[in-house]
Amino acid sequence: MLELPKPPRYRRVWVLDLATVVAVLVVTAAAVLWWRGERAASPTTVTGVAADLAERDRTDVIPSKTTAAALVSAQPQVRVLWQKTGSGVHYGQPFQAPARWRIVWSFSCQSFANYGGASFTISGEGDFGRVLVQQVAVSGDGTKRVTGGGQGRLVIETVCDRWVVKAVAP
Repeated sequence: MLELPKPPRYRRVWVLDLATVVAVLVVTAAAVLWWRGERAASPTTVTGVAADLAERDRTDVIPSKTTAAALVSAQPQVRVLWQKTGSGVHYGQPFQAPARWRIVWSFSCQSFANYGGASFTISGEGDFGRVLVQQVAVSGDGTKRVTGGGQGRLVIETVCDRWVVKAVAP
């Protein structure tokens, strides 16, 4: 019986490296597809980028005097607790939040489009230690409802070109 020679070590390691890269790509693709499906199903997803953040929270337009009282009583006033526009890593200033509030964000990582995007993370410190938002994409936006007030700050960790983060109440 003819026995084939054992392939050299570099060829065996190359096959293992290739298998690892394929596995990472499959897991990444599955995560992106899951994330897109969850965003499409989420009723709290913000559509658009920074301009839509202002549009979503606008409460100063009142169509007529007859409906003004109804609108004021029906819509709670939106109060901006903290906001920042920037790029890269940012440690926000501490702010006070009520028991119910939300974080509205958008980001653009066009410089990393050839790599499938970059990581965008918002985390909380102080009383906001349970806050965590993490996305990996070329661009994205969204809203996270937060329960539990107190004093703390938000930390944005990313290499993205541009991002906008607002903490608003109610």
